[in-house]
Amino acid sequence: MIPASRQAGAALLSILLIVATLSVAALIVTETIARQTETQKLSARRSAASWAARSAEAAALASASEMTRASRLPAAGDGADRVRTLVLPIDGGQIILNLRELPPCLNLNALANADASIRARQSSAVTALLDEMGIPRSDAESLVAILTDWLDADAQQLPGGAEDEYYTTRQAGFRAANQPLQGLAELAPLPGFTPELRRSIAPFTCALPETDPLVLNMNAMDTESAYVLSASTGGALSLSEARKLIDARPSSGWNSVSEINAYAAGDPSLELALAGLPMSVQGIYFSGNGRVVLDSGSWPFEFMVSTESQGSPRIVRRSFGVTG
Repeated sequence: MIPASRQAGAALLSILLIVATLSVAALIVTETIARQTETQKLSARRSAASWAARSAEAAALASASEMTRASRLPAAGDGADRVRTLVLPIDGGQIILNLRELPPCLNLNALANADASIRARQSSAVTALLDEMGIPRSDAESLVAILTDWLDADAQQLPGGAEDEYYTTRQAGFRAANQPLQGLAELAPLPGFTPELRRSIAPFTCALPETDPLVLNMNAMDTESAYVLSASTGGALSLSEARKLIDARPSSGWNSVSEINAYAAGDPSLELALAGLPMSVQGIYFSGNGRVVLDSGSWPFEFMVSTESQGSPRIVRRSFGVTG
């Protein structure tokens, strides 16, 4: 017979083991509930931040007419006067929104336009920009061919270009995108488009959600924009001639494209250089970016507004939680 004291000790030990097991289980359950609760809170905050970003878009759309009127004013200085910052309060935080007209730029996606003449003109424009930045002509032409092959839908490789056959042989093989760029960061995988080159062309290029060249707002031109204006003519206008045209703008801005053409009519070479160049005297695309600050979290957002159509302005591109 087992002594009573030993039976009591064994029973106590069993009880202690059960209590310890239940304590561990309770701790696990508590931690799981805490994680699930925190995940649900984070998800709820992210959802609220996403809707707040949409509110920022609504504010931009409501301001579209005002932004368009402001875009008719001549650019001055570094363009800071063309940026509008809004701080919008929301429950538990705020929205910080920066609105600005898209600066004059070369739309790289126009290299994939269905119209061969537009493709050729944009190819000439991008090549001229690279040439102006000191890149040897043959290298510039190869870079443009590489980018065109990356964008166009066919698998036919252009002279100096690169298609699937090149990309699939790399260590981390992949295929050409064969679709328009969503942003300039997508140039990173392309051979020759080094970080230095991408930084150099960033102020003068863009990736619009269409394959037409950007209609240049001649009132938004500043000293740096002369690179875009010169390149858009395929180099027919030199950098100094482009700056001369920009300096000739009236103090109150050009009133119409006809006024620009009338000025150019006094110079046959200028008139020829501007022939066929898509021009305007007001902005068409406006970008918005900022952050939703909610409780202890912060979520970045970006979007683009187009006022090109005769109807209401519309959002043509958006991203939430990522930038670049």
